[in-house]
Amino acid sequence: MSPKDIAPAHHRALRRSVLALGATAAVLAVAACGAPPTGTLHTRAGYALSSDEIPVSVCPADDESRFAGDEGLLLGAHFALRVECVASFDALPEGFQLDYLFGEQANLYSPEPGYEFTLVQFAPDPGATAPYTAEAGELSATLKIGDRAWDFDGEVPAPGEVFFTVAKKDAPITLEVVDAERTQTMDLRERTREGLIQALYTGTTAVDTEMVEGSVDGYTTKGSYEYWFDDWVYQTQFSLTREVFQPGTGWVAEPDRALLTIEFGWLQSASGLEWGIDLDDALKVAGPDGAALTALSADHADEDLSNGVWRTFTLTYDVPADALAFTLNFHPKGPVKWPEEDISLPITGDKNHEIAVSFE
Repeated sequence: MSPKDIAPAHHRALRRSVLALGATAAVLAVAACGAPPTGTLHTRAGYALSSDEIPVSVCPADDESRFAGDEGLLLGAHFALRVECVASFDALPEGFQLDYLFGEQANLYSPEPGYEFTLVQFAPDPGATAPYTAEAGELSATLKIGDRAWDFDGEVPAPGEVFFTVAKKDAPITLEVVDAERTQTMDLRERTREGLIQALYTGTTAVDTEMVEGSVDGYTTKGSYEYWFDDWVYQTQFSLTREVFQPGTGWVAEPDRALLTIEFGWLQSASGLEWGIDLDDALKVAGPDGAALTALSADHADEDLSNGVWRTFTLTYDVPADALAFTLNFHPKGPVKWPEEDISLPITGDKNHEIAVSFE
């Protein structure tokens, strides 16, 4: 973090000495010529300090300065932060744990007329973690209180960090975070947020279904010969993810969308028999409203086994960020082929598996 025009505040002893100097940089209103000088000491406009050594909230519990719920939360691919509280006052208020910031003998002169003390604290525990670690140039942030700005390169304000300054009354307080070229902003006065990567604020990111299993029989004739197999048992499990960012690729969905990925495995061949499934026909995916989803991509990769091939399918879908419930209908159909004999065996016992999936 590199503050603009702010004296460094690495240790509390240093912060207290800076505070004393700032407080005595006063405004002196001199009376008419010949009269004894009179005046009022004020903490100068623009005086500022910060501290990242605060493990608790400095604002009282249930105070209106506290942010409620997730209104102070900002999330990205490389950061997670939460605004704990924002407070403005003309004199140091009761109930605030400001000794963490100023030491035990806090004593500030009042601000100049038209100015006020303003304090911003970020939550000691944001309640969330960043999915990935930022590479050089991927993350930056700026916190502004009126004309005072703090810039961050490769990071965001730290948990528990407090920023304090003397600013004009009701001066704007804003936070801007740029993460992999996407910008999210927060107006801390109005408690509004813009540019949110919406899928990061709803639901979980990964779900595995229960195991799906069944068995089928196959039978056919060719000339005077009969061909059959009994009890081909299949088992598979579906793994689903909701993503907005992938390292090395970047953002994979628009701010109001998410990339749904479904992966499952299938025994493509065994003991000389091949059961290849038509993916378009075998797997149907529906969103929360029941409407069928169309895959953006469908790929597979094969793994050779000792007596067959295991095929892993990967499908992707573009879905709304708030879509958290999906229905999979999986119906593996025949025929099963016997390449060595150049025959296809229709199957019996096949069935549809309806699978409900929730990211809630």
